[in-house]
Amino acid sequence: MRPLTKLGLGLIAIVGLATTAAFAATLWPVPNLLALYTTQTNWLRPLLLGMVAVTAVTFVVMLLMAIFRRSTTQRLALATPNGQLTMDRQAVEHAIAKAVAANHPVRDADVTVTMHERSVHHVAVDATPLQRQQLATLATGIEQTVKDVLANTLGVPVQRVSIHLTPVNARQRPAKVL
Repeated sequence: MRPLTKLGLGLIAIVGLATTAAFAATLWPVPNLLALYTTQTNWLRPLLLGMVAVTAVTFVVMLLMAIFRRSTTQRLALATPNGQLTMDRQAVEHAIAKAVAANHPVRDADVTVTMHERSVHHVAVDATPLQRQQLATLATGIEQTVKDVLANTLGVPVQRVSIHLTPVNARQRPAKVL
């Protein structure tokens, strides 16, 4: 999650919690309002307090996500002897796609990378295999290639690799515009 998204979620959560507290304060047993609620309907107050509780729990969860979830970034920071080197997410994706296409019988390798500041969190590879046999072996080989490229070339660990192989006849081709 990007820092700006976290800030936005945090602000929304704080406003929502304040609104929920203000609404709950209007429903809390105040003598004048309590008489109005008891004369009108007995089920209205517990229903509204239940709705307030659900809303409060929702905003507390949003606030906790904004505080504790790690921020993702578009640039990977690598420590070198000469200082710090930053690599763009697209460059990392391109390097992985080239390595997969060069080492395995696939085409149209589409790579999506989610990065934290100093590590690669998740790599998703979507490719079309040129063969129909031994797809499990191919997927395992692609996963190992991705891990090797990130470990050997960039020197960063990867936490999770997802491989999705789509058969040639299942992939839709874009329409050609003449």
